[in-house]
Amino acid sequence: MSSIRMKTSYATVGGNAFIIEDFFVHTSEGAPTRVRCQWRLSDPAPCEVDLKHVRCLDLIMTINSTVLASMETGDIKDGDSTATTSSVALQTIILACKDARLTVVDNKIALKVILATHPGFLCRDDILSLRMVHCPHVEIVIRYSAKDVALSRVSSHNQTSLLPFLSSSPGALLLKHTSTSYLDVLEMLEMEVKNRLSFNWVLPTQPAACTVAVVGGRPLYDMERGSYGSRGPFEAAQALGISLIVLDRSGHWLEEERYSYLRQDFVAIDVSDDTALPTIIADALKGRKLDGIITFSDEFVIATAKAAEILSLPTEPVQAILQAHYKDGTRDALHSSGIRTVRIDGSEQLGQPSIVEKLGALQYPLIVKPCRGGASRGVRKARSPSDLQSAVQKMERDGLSKYGVLIEEYVDGPEVDANFALWDGEVLLCEISDDFPCPGDLSDATANNDFAETYMVLPSSLPTKELEILKSSLHQSLLELGFRSGVFHVEARVKNSSMRYKQTDGILDLVATPGAVIEKPDAFLIEVNARPPGLAVVYSTLYTYGVDYCAL
Repeated sequence: MSSIRMKTSYATVGGNAFIIEDFFVHTSEGAPTRVRCQWRLSDPAPCEVDLKHVRCLDLIMTINSTVLASMETGDIKDGDSTATTSSVALQTIILACKDARLTVVDNKIALKVILATHPGFLCRDDILSLRMVHCPHVEIVIRYSAKDVALSRVSSHNQTSLLPFLSSSPGALLLKHTSTSYLDVLEMLEMEVKNRLSFNWVLPTQPAACTVAVVGGRPLYDMERGSYGSRGPFEAAQALGISLIVLDRSGHWLEEERYSYLRQDFVAIDVSDDTALPTIIADALKGRKLDGIITFSDEFVIATAKAAEILSLPTEPVQAILQAHYKDGTRDALHSSGIRTVRIDGSEQLGQPSIVEKLGALQYPLIVKPCRGGASRGVRKARSPSDLQSAVQKMERDGLSKYGVLIEEYVDGPEVDANFALWDGEVLLCEISDDFPCPGDLSDATANNDFAETYMVLPSSLPTKELEILKSSLHQSLLELGFRSGVFHVEARVKNSSMRYKQTDGILDLVATPGAVIEKPDAFLIEVNARPPGLAVVYSTLYTYGVDYCAL
């Protein structure tokens, strides 16, 4: 593809100075397209900080019909490498604009061109699409620079041509057509861009390519059933240039050839034996050059950590993961929790004198839960010894008592999910959401009511003081368990909270507790999951803050 600048002039549009350039641009349609570009750099920022991460170029294009073939023979020439690269970017913009015809009015199209203020490489090749998602002013994000292509630093010194600027640009934002003037929308979008790209999205060096093994391929993405499935982890890997080797049971959908673009290789293994699984994983990966091993599934967390130790790959301590994933182990490790518990292997122990004595020290209502499990399966509230017996027996019938049963006092108060990103013990991110009451939380709940999650709201509306208590206490619990780095999904409650749930006019929400709270609020840890949160939360955080739990 080639382009040639026909002429340069200057014009005032709505009181703003624009440079005008005409181009002939080759597209796949044969004869070149004539394009008039009116452009300007965004106004210089009032301070250096505003230009630290991003600068923009406003571009209004008029795309005319293709010109006669006789006009192109002597006029259009291939430029140097910079011009050629820039011309490819211009061609990509034009083709994308032609496809988005709803935004075209009188052949005019408005775009915000993103410019890098530092030389380097994109942190991930879909970063513009991720950060501009749900932006009300943007029709589409046009990407024409990949993660492995170096961007030059934007320089406005004596620049009167559009093409050199495009070598500093990874993409452009095509504006939606509205009744508002292009100039007003471009001004509003300027602030959106500066807010959404206010971090180091251009890296000074290109990240090294790496290969990671993933234990558990996750379900197939299917939004009709409300399942994000594979989207988060596999989209993140592709955007970061990470090659994946997936290990899962034979017949998994990722084994099929049509999904091979998502992974480098698929290795079928037997995942039915928890004891043998770490060795099975390690044997399947021996001889392969790997940079890491990971899982996004609770059922494989322990086996993956043990396999990482066998293969001498980075991992958090296996002991820490064991303590986190066995709820009785969590209670034993956290001596500061102050919660009284009783552990049994099955219902037959409930009548043993020593167990009866221990249970006598606990105050009803009690919580009965599997020592190891997920999704609140088997968790019940017991208001009496007969409820306790029924709850444990049901757990046995459902096959949930394999690893033992934990009995502890029920702690009232608003429940939260706290998602942490730690590096070397330091909190890089802590995000807390409200978990609305579930059937088992009701004042008249029986052993028949479960603790399956109902609704979740991000961010939490608890007072700042209580959120700080949660962050500090839960962070300390993670450290006491032995964790130093990683992403963790923690569930907890606030004891003695100044807030409670109340239904008003048919709407359930947190409201201030009437009267003074005598005791100080405190955090009560329910459980720790050494993995990212569910993908509904992953995408909420990704689209709001730009932090991708699956990519960390």
